[in-house]
Amino acid sequence: MSNIETGATGAARAEFAGVTLHLLRRYAASVPTAQRNDVDNAVWKALDRVPDAKRVAERLVQATDKLADEKKRARFGGTYAFKPASTTVPRRELEAIAGRLGTTSATTAPAAPSAAPPHTYELQFSHMICDDESNPEPLGRDEPYTVFSMITQRQADEGEPARSLRTPVYKANDGDRNPATGSQKLRLFGPSGAAAISSDVLLTATHFEHDLGDLAEIVADIGEILTTVAALAESIGLPVVAVVAGALSSIAAFVASIGADDPVGEPQALVLTQALADSKTQNSALVTLPAMKFDGGNENGIYRVFLTLRRAS
Repeated sequence: MSNIETGATGAARAEFAGVTLHLLRRYAASVPTAQRNDVDNAVWKALDRVPDAKRVAERLVQATDKLADEKKRARFGGTYAFKPASTTVPRRELEAIAGRLGTTSATTAPAAPSAAPPHTYELQFSHMICDDESNPEPLGRDEPYTVFSMITQRQADEGEPARSLRTPVYKANDGDRNPATGSQKLRLFGPSGAAAISSDVLLTATHFEHDLGDLAEIVADIGEILTTVAALAESIGLPVVAVVAGALSSIAAFVASIGADDPVGEPQALVLTQALADSKTQNSALVTLPAMKFDGGNENGIYRVFLTLRRAS
């Protein structure tokens, strides 16, 4: 697994988020089949497998349409975010936009050939630590939670949707660990049991302070955004990890636009591969991965989220 760093500029990220918004706009508008291109077809194939996908797309688009132009341009760029649903996104233009995201530091090298069966793994959310609760602190404890969304390369290639879920909503003061002891054991990879990592896994994590947001809607929103981004990558023959900067910027832009629960810091991502998992568990079958840090400053708090990787066989 690898925490992901990219060299993408803010403008390139916003531009990609704008394309994500535009494709969701076209899907919400039910653009006729005859007016769709290959990029649309990849998005339709994936989103048609998501329950209530059109309703979710409509909600996301409506939230962005309420933004002032200045905010919309800052989050989604100045091009596709302002185009009507009738406008297609040509493949070559999408390739150029994705290319401006730059490269990532994630390693996805295949495992060395082996006659032995591959090891099987589970990736779980273990716990979170509140390093600094949001201000003003006298108003009560924070109510933090994290939403995870993940998709494998195989799923992206086959037009399958991302899977999303969240942690419990906790109560937290400065220094609190949730759960207080042990692990929450929320399964991320290997939801039905340990499995070999036969296809690279991209996982995103978005941290929130619960306020008035509908938790189920927020989980569905983030899953639909990642599904759309993965479909965009597939439509131009790129692995999902190649557009991870676009995925994170798209999630961040939509989350800020919905404005239901307060996002804490920026969304994070990691890539899990068989080779890297084998390497990490050479000395111990159970390892705690480096913390994912969500820094919302004094206003929204600072949290660390911990995942564990277990080699089952």
